Amino acid sequence: MAQLNRRSALGALLAAGPALALPAFAQMPVPPTGSRIVPLDDDDAVVVALDAWTDMYGRPTASVKLNGQGPFSFLVDTGSTATVMAERVALQLNAQIAGELTVAGATGTAVRPYTIMDTLQTGAVMKDDLRVAILTEAGLARGDGILGADVFAGKRLVFNIREKRVLVEPSMRTARIAPRGNIKLRQGLLAEVEGSVGKVSTKLMLDTGADFCVANMALGEALKRAHPTQERYPNARITGVTGHRIYGEFVMLPKVDVRAFSVRDSGAVIADAPIFKMWELENEPAMIVGVDLLSRLDSFSIDYGARMFDAKLATAADLIARNDTVFG
Repeated sequence: MAQLNRRSALGALLAAGPALALPAFAQMPVPPTGSRIVPLDDDDAVVVALDAWTDMYGRPTASVKLNGQGPFSFLVDTGSTATVMAERVALQLNAQIAGELTVAGATGTAVRPYTIMDTLQTGAVMKDDLRVAILTEAGLARGDGILGADVFAGKRLVFNIREKRVLVEPSMRTARIAPRGNIKLRQGLLAEVEGSVGKVSTKLMLDTGADFCVANMALGEALKRAHPTQERYPNARITGVTGHRIYGEFVMLPKVDVRAFSVRDSGAVIADAPIFKMWELENEPAMIVGVDLLSRLDSFSIDYGARMFDAKLATAADLIARNDTVFG
C-alpha cells in the first residue's frame, strides 16, 4: 500500500470561512435506462480513452455530445448516481421538459426539471434515452454538466492524473481471473471503501466531483474521542449544487487509510450534510473523499463490475510540479 505525506495549507485557508464548492450529488432512484457500448472495432474488450483533462481543482472532465451536438465539458463525478446538464445547455439543445425529480446534493435537496436525451456520447460510450436533470447556472458555474456513475455502470474507470486522461475499460469481472473486490457499491453505483481515519474505522466514499473531503458528525465525534488534540477551525462553509449552504468545522486529520493508499497531513470539513442521511450513513463514521486527496495520486481506478479500487502513488516531483501550477 502506498503512503503519502504532504503538508496541507487548507487549515489556514478555511479558518477564514470561504465557500467550498461541492458538486457531488445524487438523484433519487429511477428505473434504469437503456445503454450500449459502441465498439471501435470487432473486439468486445475495447478500451475507450475519453477526451479528458483535469481542472485547477484536480477534478476530471470529459468531452460529451448530447443528441449529436457539442462537444460539451462535463465533470466526471463518481460521487453522483445520475447525470445533469446546465440550463444554458438545455436551452441550446431545445431540450423538452419531461417532468420533475428531486436532486439531492451534499447540502440539501431541490426539485428540478429533467429531460430525456436520445443519446449521450463520451468517447465510444453511448447511453440511449438517458434521464438528465437540469440545474441552474449557479449550480454548474464551472462546466456544462456532470457525468454520473449511471453512465459508467458495470465498467472500469481509470483516472491518470499525471497524463490528464480518463479511460473507460471493460470490467475485470469478465477476466478469467478477476481480482477480489475491495469496495462496496452503495445504492448500486457509489464506490465505498472500508478504510480508516486515524484510529477510527470509516466508510469512505470516492468522489471525483468533490473539491474537498467532508466528514459526517459521527466521524467528527469519534475523532474527538480518539484524537482529542486535533486542530479544529470553526465556520467552514460548504455550498452545494442545489444552492444550499451548510456550516461545519474544518479539522486536521490523522492518517487517512483508503486501502490502496494512505495520506497524512490532510483535512476535512465536519458537517451535518444531508447527503449522509440519504446514503444511510448518518449514524456511523463516514467521509466523502474528494480530489484534494485523490489528485495526489499518479493514477487510480474504480471497477464498478469487479468492485475494485486501485491506486498508484504520485512521485514527490509530480506533486511539486502540481503545486507550482495550482494543481491538486
